[in-house]
Amino acid sequence: MGLVKVTIFQKLLSDGLNLATFKKLAAVKSDFLLLPEYFFADGSVKDPRDLKEKTKFALDWLVKLNSSYRGVIIGGSVVLEENGHLYNATPVISGGQIVDWYRKRHLTENEKKFLTPGNDAGIFMLGGHRFGVLICNDVRHRPYFDELAEQDVRLIFSVFNSPFREESVDEKFQRDEELFCLPARENRQCIAKCCSTGEIMGHRVQGRSLVVTPQGISWRVPPAEESQQILKTVIVQTP
Repeated sequence: MGLVKVTIFQKLLSDGLNLATFKKLAAVKSDFLLLPEYFFADGSVKDPRDLKEKTKFALDWLVKLNSSYRGVIIGGSVVLEENGHLYNATPVISGGQIVDWYRKRHLTENEKKFLTPGNDAGIFMLGGHRFGVLICNDVRHRPYFDELAEQDVRLIFSVFNSPFREESVDEKFQRDEELFCLPARENRQCIAKCCSTGEIMGHRVQGRSLVVTPQGISWRVPPAEESQQILKTVIVQTP
């Protein structure tokens, strides 16, 4: 087992990528910095194609951030264009450069209109840690967690836009149990989930960031704070 310090940035999308945000993240000291899915989206974004036009700026911003923040950045997700196809993809950034990508495999119905699903499991080894990445809807496909476990991946980063729902706290926590606690317990995995908050593409999202270990919830944003921007560092003991 090993101790890993993970910083989760539950980002208010309307806040943009401003200097204050850059300074706040640059001052963080941890092993990993986790941002949410489509972390750079703003009110001008109507569909994933609009995000493609903003991807270069977002990637340049992340790489520059990595000159100050010395850990590994799990850079939320961007719209990546490759060989004529568009992907919802997570850049993994270390040493001031993009070292690899994970491409979302389990697309939403809206994404299927514009994007191509990825094919490969996101398994990486950096900073002495072996870890996996999943993007939002991927977590609804339980075999992805099992696939990572079979390849001895015990630390998983999940980047999210969690749609707002009219539901009770008990319903929220039950969904956490089914989607995260169950695979973490059965596969002996630690899962860090990072959400955005605010609105994206005309839809409201809720900040339901959390950290789960095989023993259960280690940290979770309280329901009353799901609309707030939060920067939280959690120490995780991996199996």
